Amino acid sequence: MKRKIILTTGVILLSVLFTLAALLIEKKIWFVSPNKKVFQIHGLDISHHQGKINWDEVDAKYQFIFAKATEGDTFVDKRFQENVSGIKRTKRILGAYHFFHFNYDGEAQAHNYINTVGQNINLPPAIDFEFSGNPIHYNEETVIKELEKCINVLENYYGRDVIIYTTPSAYKKIIKDNFDNPLWYRSIIFPVNKKMKNLAFWQYHNSAIIDGIDTIVDLNVFKGTLSNLQSMTMGNL
Repeated sequence: MKRKIILTTGVILLSVLFTLAALLIEKKIWFVSPNKKVFQIHGLDISHHQGKINWDEVDAKYQFIFAKATEGDTFVDKRFQENVSGIKRTKRILGAYHFFHFNYDGEAQAHNYINTVGQNINLPPAIDFEFSGNPIHYNEETVIKELEKCINVLENYYGRDVIIYTTPSAYKKIIKDNFDNPLWYRSIIFPVNKKMKNLAFWQYHNSAIIDGIDTIVDLNVFKGTLSNLQSMTMGNL
């Protein structure tokens, strides 16, 4: 009798696990769900990888969008201007991000962003700082120095603190003890600590399926109200 109960329990648990796995694969559920009282405003981040986006079909609940603009010292996202037009036409709050390369001059990277984006954004500039996509071997002191240079040039031009997008590993190793900027934090499996210093945005999903976009897309939330988010903008809504 005892063995039968154990076997039955095992079968039920396996069934539950398989069901959960299937729901995750089909994007019906996700690992984490933001607390709606804390993270009140929804948004997306996109790049040329999402292809041509039909912004009229994208749910209006996504009120802010970070569009990839640049990376390194010369690369420009081929759909940036197209995405800017769609985001602005549908009256969403526009942010633009730069993917930071460890092995390029920080000042040159900042100028690549400025020359591409200009004053054509609502939110302060954002820098994507992570280990993925960067060399495995690097000099930490040099990387910090170049990131500081990049941030300084952008802050002098825009007059606002740069937003730093980062992952748990990059945050712990580099960002946490060296920079005091507003954070856009990636955590797609574990809930983010809402008391994290300088937390502003949370990327909690990396493969959502939504109307208007033919590929999977990242989901984000803002910590606060729409009024709080608008207070971050640079006065050009």
